[in-house]
Amino acid sequence: MQYENVDSADMAEMALSQAVDEHIEKSKDTIDRISELEKTILHWNQEDIRALKNDIQEMRELLRNNFQVHIDNFINMRSIPGIRVPEEIKQLYRIVSVDKKGFALYGVEMDKIAHMSKITDHFTKRKKTVVQEKEKR
Repeated sequence: MQYENVDSADMAEMALSQAVDEHIEKSKDTIDRISELEKTILHWNQEDIRALKNDIQEMRELLRNNFQVHIDNFINMRSIPGIRVPEEIKQLYRIVSVDKKGFALYGVEMDKIAHMSKITDHFTKRKKTVVQEKEKR
């Protein structure tokens, strides 16, 4: 193409068009990866909680950086397979899931891992302290 006969408005339009095409292509790759991660997360084999954590963290970053979407608005965390946890504990510690070895992924950022026995012990102590404080009043 000869640029001598193209004015600056046409050049700007061509540059914008190219940038949009590149963005769409990049977005397509990102969307494909998010789709793969969603399938992996929702069909997690419950073997290693660290694998689930890594997939969730990667999906969180892709959604936030490319689409300004929070992961909780994209995927239903309650649909992730895992060992059953009493609802009271699950809500208090924001437990996402528990693997077959008893390790839980939890926390607001879904970035903490601990064995359920530690979480349950902490919950029991916390509940006992609350009861004792009520009795003192």
